[in-house]
Amino acid sequence: MQFISDRIITLAALFDDLQHNTQWAETLTPQQAQQINALLDATALEQAVQIRLGNLHALPWIYYPANNEVTELLPLGAVTLRSASLEGEVRGVLLAWLTGNQVTVVSPFTHFWQQLTARASRLKVFTPFNIRLEAVAKDPATVIVIPAQAALQNVGGRYQVTPAGRTAYALSIDLLDAWSAALIVKVHHAGVSLSEARSQLSVDERRQRLDSRLRFLLYKTRRLPHYQQTPQPQTLDQLHQLPVLTKEALEKESPPYGRGMASDALPSGEVLVSGSSGGKTRYIPYSRDDWQSMIHEAVQTLYDVGLAAGDRVVNTLYGGHMYGGMLTSSQELALMPVESYTVGQNITPQELVNLQKTFGINTVIGIPSLLDTLLTQAKEINPQFSIEKVIYGGALWPEHRKQWLTETLGIKTFHSILAANDGAQIGYQSGALQGVDHYLVDDYNYVEIVDDHGQPVAEGARGHILLTNWQKFEYPLIRYKIGDVGRIHRQVNGERVLEFLGRGDGLIVLNGRKALYYQQVADVLSEEGIGQIQLTISHRGHQETLQVSVEAAHPVDAQALEQKLQAALPSLRPGDGVAIELLDFRVRVVQVQKLARHPVSGKIRLVEDLRFSPSGEVA
Repeated sequence: MQFISDRIITLAALFDDLQHNTQWAETLTPQQAQQINALLDATALEQAVQIRLGNLHALPWIYYPANNEVTELLPLGAVTLRSASLEGEVRGVLLAWLTGNQVTVVSPFTHFWQQLTARASRLKVFTPFNIRLEAVAKDPATVIVIPAQAALQNVGGRYQVTPAGRTAYALSIDLLDAWSAALIVKVHHAGVSLSEARSQLSVDERRQRLDSRLRFLLYKTRRLPHYQQTPQPQTLDQLHQLPVLTKEALEKESPPYGRGMASDALPSGEVLVSGSSGGKTRYIPYSRDDWQSMIHEAVQTLYDVGLAAGDRVVNTLYGGHMYGGMLTSSQELALMPVESYTVGQNITPQELVNLQKTFGINTVIGIPSLLDTLLTQAKEINPQFSIEKVIYGGALWPEHRKQWLTETLGIKTFHSILAANDGAQIGYQSGALQGVDHYLVDDYNYVEIVDDHGQPVAEGARGHILLTNWQKFEYPLIRYKIGDVGRIHRQVNGERVLEFLGRGDGLIVLNGRKALYYQQVADVLSEEGIGQIQLTISHRGHQETLQVSVEAAHPVDAQALEQKLQAALPSLRPGDGVAIELLDFRVRVVQVQKLARHPVSGKIRLVEDLRFSPSGEVA
């Protein structure tokens, strides 16, 4: 069942073919044709797998967030099937083949099966559909008998429908019945997490798994208006054939501006809001399945980053107004054997001290700029204050500050989770991995490093980060240019590590939330007679500082420029995306040719991020 998604694609193609070419039904009775037609529903088949066998994207493992363990689902192997009816044979064959078995069907309906397999052989699919047909079973004792569909829904059946109830998809009912349990072998791996199970695959097996993820993503998105004319690569090494998705294109096709990446499925799940960019709002819809997949994968990441059973976790992530930080993390922590205190961004140092005194909290989660101040002041309030684990995201944390806090507070685990505003978790730190390095979560978000033209760079080279989310199909992210740059190194075991090098598109991110683009500042100041503009983000004490430096050949009123920028850009005002106690915003005027320039090209560095330098201070 390693590549069950490929088998779903094959069956979907077969269903579509049989619905458009109905010669197979000419020799059947109307009832037989009707029963088989009812099985040709690829959407219902996928939902049956998701509901009855577990998260499709975790298979062949079922993941248990409560104890961080997995059960592996394996095909029985070679199976022989028979039924008293043709529809029973078809149900049995579909489920047996779907779950990875080599299928033999004992059937008197030779003509039907010959027609079906002939049509299947013409399909252009990665995993061919093939079965064996026999008139008599070689070993009757090993045959799996499929009961009639009606027998499963009678008074003594496994699926009972009230008079006003709706009859479910037949294969979903079958997955509740004992006959189908014989198709699958379940092996529980005690003490083995989903990450560990995946890491035990060979390099080739991991590659094949990602190849199958790409095929399924394109199968799911091929009918979306935005992706109808795109290529259909079959393997990961062909991923670069797909176009780069820019922020502008994503915004154009996302609500409230567009719907070009929406499916026609019934609304479900959760809708988040993008971080403020100059005051402009964009929504990020997740279907129910997308949301549940994201939450489960994030739980595994929280375990990987250092959370453990019995931890007492203070969650200070931002929440409210459809922002994702607090909302997603609280749902993730609720699935884990930890005690959670969801206080959000308005927590005070005194409240943190009180929580430790009352409950013995040992872990905090949040963004660096808030946690740095919070932890420092908690120590000032109570010199005995200490914390065991600090998990952070939204921004990088200067190493000199981390070292001071570690020594002062006795921190044993101090790790980062790297996430994108749209695509959720990208990577995480574990063990000795620190600084800007993060293990990638390739089974959820796949990262490419590319040049300015969207083509892959050599391994270890610096470039733009592109993100492909394998498990988000409503408003999908395929080769999405998130605006950051980095490079990837591969470890001895094949695991990929991203060296995150910061923004690459002129976007300033403050306190883990979008603030504004360089070009927006330049546009506001375009009529002021200013030669050059440079944006600098840094730490000043426990605040993050955004400094707009301008070159001017004539006297300029810096305070007036500050007021003009705040009037035009809501994200620079207190309460609009950043808190006043966390942001110091100012304009600095310098003489012409005094702004920092590249030592070789002489070009102005339009955006300088000094938060990761030893001092992190603005001149």
